[in-house]
Amino acid sequence: MRQPVVRFSRIGQQQQPLLVVDDFIPQPEQLLQYALQQGEVKQAGGLYPGLRSAAPAAFGTFLLQQLAQAVQDCFGLAPTQLRQIESYFSLVSTPAATLSPMQSIPHFDRPYPDELAAIYYLCDERHGGTSFYRHRSTGYEAITPECQVNYQHALQADFQKHGVPKGYICGNTPLFEVIATVPARFNRLVLYRCSSLHSGDIKPDYSYDLNPFSGRFTIASFLSAAKA
Repeated sequence: MRQPVVRFSRIGQQQQPLLVVDDFIPQPEQLLQYALQQGEVKQAGGLYPGLRSAAPAAFGTFLLQQLAQAVQDCFGLAPTQLRQIESYFSLVSTPAATLSPMQSIPHFDRPYPDELAAIYYLCDERHGGTSFYRHRSTGYEAITPECQVNYQHALQADFQKHGVPKGYICGNTPLFEVIATVPARFNRLVLYRCSSLHSGDIKPDYSYDLNPFSGRFTIASFLSAAKA
């Protein structure tokens, strides 16, 4: 059995923390089998361009237990600060032509740097990894409450100047530049701040495969403070 390999880096001018863990789970195939037994598969809300269903709560618990020290060392967050964990099986299914403009640019999950997000790959490199971006006109690489309104205004100015974005972003554009890319790899987990601008690398020729065994199948997790 392979042992997890943990790599930490800081990316971009703002030195946002990024944690990559290979061989994260001892038996990842069990998660695929679990996913096939789920009946509540729905079109995702928010900006995710595809289908989602609930992942087992044990996944989030395992994530926090296994990475407790790394989370504290890399993100400066004690495990007791991150007790609320949401995890979803996710499968890209939305054709590029039907994306909204906000789905065609990098996004941030939540504007809070003390909350974390993770992408766990149940697919391989053929399906594209995750890239992190800098917004060219503002220089923002992460969106916090202090800069969120300015960022929204800058985006509208960008749309007027360059046109409304269409399709999946996958690399540099007039509005955004790539500051880091993590390729997909089966059983790889990528952990970052919810405020970081990022996007999946969905290429123009992506086939929108709806089979979890052969499509772009991941688990998205969000780690935040426990609700009072």
